[in-house]
Amino acid sequence: MSGPHEYPEQYAKDVPDGCSLGQGKLSESPPWAPEDAPYAYSPPPMFEPRPESFGASLPSGLAFLAGVWLASAPFALDYAGTGAGRPGYWNDVVLGVAIALLALVRTVSPRQVPWFSLVNAVLGGWLVAAPFVLGYNEGQDASRAVVNDVVVGIVVLALAVISAAITFAMRRRENEGAAHGR
Repeated sequence: MSGPHEYPEQYAKDVPDGCSLGQGKLSESPPWAPEDAPYAYSPPPMFEPRPESFGASLPSGLAFLAGVWLASAPFALDYAGTGAGRPGYWNDVVLGVAIALLALVRTVSPRQVPWFSLVNAVLGGWLVAAPFVLGYNEGQDASRAVVNDVVVGIVVLALAVISAAITFAMRRRENEGAAHGR
């Protein structure tokens, strides 16, 4: 069975002077297509990279890591004794998973759902208030849980606001550019 990897000279065209056949530019058409036919379909626009998307993905990626830490913190810091019913333990596990999932979607597709970052900002605000509202500052492991929740809450809140602000600013610039382009 032969193919372009075994015999590249069969598929090469437009070989610049001074280049061997192995260094030539391969055809943009598959071998079975007519010579003047390009590929039938171009990639969907959602798969075309946008350099400005990185600005919104980075804070969301860091928020994802904060969510993973928050979900694993009750195990890593061993703060099961944060009061009756272990409210700090379950609050951190559930919110950590929620923050990580929302931030992961924002990391992969930052332009599609900027309101996920706003939800993460609310969850970060809840993390700052949770030790005092839920009263899990009474147990023996309370200081670790309180410090962890307040610090992670501030980090998630800040990263979520930054990510949402970047996305909304990019959208506003695109809309203004489209309006001036008419």
